[in-house]
Amino acid sequence: MAVSLKNVLFLLNPKKDIPFEKIRILTEKMVARYCTVSAFDIVRHKFAESGAGENVTFIPEGEIPEGIDFAVVFGGDGSMIRSAALLAEKEIPFVGVNFGRVGYLAEIEADDETFIDRLIDGDYDIESRLMLDVKVIRGDETVNISSPVLNDAVLSNGPVASLLTFDVMCNGTRLRTYRADGVIIATPTGSTAYSMSAGGPILDPALDALCLTPICPHALGVRPVVLNGGSVIELCNINSRKNSVFLTPDGRGAMELFPGDRVVISKSDKKTRLIRLKKDGFLGILKNKLSEAERV
Repeated sequence: MAVSLKNVLFLLNPKKDIPFEKIRILTEKMVARYCTVSAFDIVRHKFAESGAGENVTFIPEGEIPEGIDFAVVFGGDGSMIRSAALLAEKEIPFVGVNFGRVGYLAEIEADDETFIDRLIDGDYDIESRLMLDVKVIRGDETVNISSPVLNDAVLSNGPVASLLTFDVMCNGTRLRTYRADGVIIATPTGSTAYSMSAGGPILDPALDALCLTPICPHALGVRPVVLNGGSVIELCNINSRKNSVFLTPDGRGAMELFPGDRVVISKSDKKTRLIRLKKDGFLGILKNKLSEAERV
């Protein structure tokens, strides 16, 4: 039996159409079990509209006070990924209520209210997920650091795909020169996202591994490579004849790269701590999601 969780942070995407009647019910359920509920100021008006605002402590966006035991993220996997970096800094575990379309990470369905009692009673497990540090180095200077990253770092070019040429180094050894539309460096968590769509393997999230998946490589023999999680990957000698080149960590904040820039990707010392309530774990979720895909 895990530790009972009492102080919760509700994280909601203000741009997502989430029925706040549902949030009100969950808030009242938490308060009835003698829990405290916090949320960011940006959604205060939505709580007020639902009648749940009186039971919630509102805090400045991005500032998490001490004493938060766990977070509930309302949204889809995208909302989970955006919340992961913020929560990893404070080592706060979190669970997702799925209002999205995929749900590999957000495992609680929107109509399930029983999960609150299980969290408060300590009936859950916590999974630690590997995260990445992503650095852009220009000359001798580090010009950008994205940390920590839960899913992937993607090297790609402009809106019209054209061939990139780049070298991949692993632990100081040159792996090969790639000619492709780009490359995805994914964690096991990210292996079910863009990397899978690009033909990469699905990795069990418990693995200490990274996956390097080229995007539309211009050679038949080029395949994804699974590397030790402790590997330091460097993308260098990046060249595109026509378009600008971009680095995108976790689908957010694409950064334009310039000739001579190097990208260094390594395992972060931070981890995502996912609360799991379903006993069949990742394999059960994977089976259900792949079955749904076959029915479409």
